[in-house]
Parts: sequence; structure tokens; C-alpha cells
Amino acid sequence: MRRGFCLAAVLLAFAGCGFSPIYAPRAGGAPEADLARVFVAVIADRQGQLLRQALQSRLEGTGASEAKLYTLVVNYGISSENIGINPDTSSSFVRFNANANWSLLSAAPGKPPLVTGVATAQDGYSVIVNQYFYTDLYNATIDSRFADNIANQIVLRLAAYFRNRAKVAAK
Repeated sequence: MRRGFCLAAVLLAFAGCGFSPIYAPRAGGAPEADLARVFVAVIADRQGQLLRQALQSRLEGTGASEAKLYTLVVNYGISSENIGINPDTSSSFVRFNANANWSLLSAAPGKPPLVTGVATAQDGYSVIVNQYFYTDLYNATIDSRFADNIANQIVLRLAAYFRNRAKVAAK
């Protein structure tokens, strides 16, 4: 009973400040309908292919294919730096930084971007001397984790954009 009261109090507090979940139903349709209308342009390199696949799986959902009204253009790159330098000048830790500059464009040519943003992530691993298989495996794991993390950030921002656009249109 006490737990139910606390939950009700938290929900009332959120409702009072205007909070509503990003994927909650709204007038004009759910954000998933707008997200399904986004085409993801080709992104260069293997890491870009992983990011594009992650974005497509999140944007398309499980429904039928929708007519694409928007194009998502992403400029994506991963850099690394060696830190934790040993006395023999070898590195004991590698840090990776992923950056994605993205723009949502209307399908109509010649229009300015509807919304732009930046998504970033960091990861790293400890270097084990002469463990080349480990290094290759961990690099592939980092590429996959970056793709998932960056895709989540971009899709969340797109959902927020579509949600806010619907609120403005409803006023």
C-alpha cells in the first residue's frame, strides 16, 4: 500500500511538470509513425555500415514499409588515442571517441535541414601485450557498441523533434 502511494505521488509530480514519455500516444499519431518515414543515407566505412544498420532497425520498426518523407544524413567517425604509456613507450590503454554529426532533411530538394545534432560516445580497453586476437575482437566489439549507442542517441533526438513538432502544430 505504501509503495502504491509513493508511485502515485511520483506520477502526479511528473504529470504536474508536463512530463510525458517520448513514445506515449499523442494527437497526430505516435512518434514511431514519423520515425518509420526516415530514410538513412549511406554512411562511409565499415563503422558507418554498422551505424546505418542500427539506425534502420530502430527507425523502421516491425511495421509495413512507409513512404520516406525524410532523409537522415550522418557524418560518422571513430578516433583513438593511446594513454597509459609504459616505461618502454608502449601503450597500456587505448581510448576511442565516436562522433556523429547528423541532419534530418526533408525529401523536398533545396530545403534547409529540419533538425541537426551531434552524438558522441567513448570507450576503451586495456592492452594486453602480444594478444592480437584480443585486440581485434575488442575493436570489433567497440565498433558494435558505438553503433548501438550513437543510434540510440540519434533516434531519441529524432523522436523528441517529431514530438515537439506535433505539439507546436496542435497549438
